[in-house]
Amino acid sequence: MIFEQPNSDYFSLLQKNFNLAIIFQMSQLNLKIVTPEKEIYNETVDQVNVSTSEGEVGILPHHANLMAKVVPGELRIKKGSKIEVLAVGEGFLQVTNNVLTIMADLAVGEDDINEKAVEDAKKRAEQALEQKLSDEEYAETLAILEKSLAQLRVKRRHRVR
Repeated sequence: MIFEQPNSDYFSLLQKNFNLAIIFQMSQLNLKIVTPEKEIYNETVDQVNVSTSEGEVGILPHHANLMAKVVPGELRIKKGSKIEVLAVGEGFLQVTNNVLTIMADLAVGEDDINEKAVEDAKKRAEQALEQKLSDEEYAETLAILEKSLAQLRVKRRHRVR
């Protein structure tokens, strides 16, 4: 049997495509979002922007290790040309080994926000804050108000006009 020398151009092209596939796969970030009820999200993404106690943080693949306190606000997830927006409550985030884990007491997508129910909760919280409350009641009511405002911002900002 005679073996022919393989076409080196073919193998060179194959190797380049394989390397590009590996680089593309490594240039994504694995995002996990967990609430006390369930795991909300577990996918690879290109970028995440989230509100923290130090301001808004943008996290890209290969971000330095980080732990931060998440505050109620918007969480934007960029995957390809698509951007998904969630309202998040209080919690923590951790970045390590190209994995971003967000643990929050609330994470809800725009489509899952019941605007009327959230508006009612906001009004009740505002009325309760006008009353004399213990420190614990005040903190709980303020947290409800902040989460309500975050949900309303997400729902109303991304509404088609």
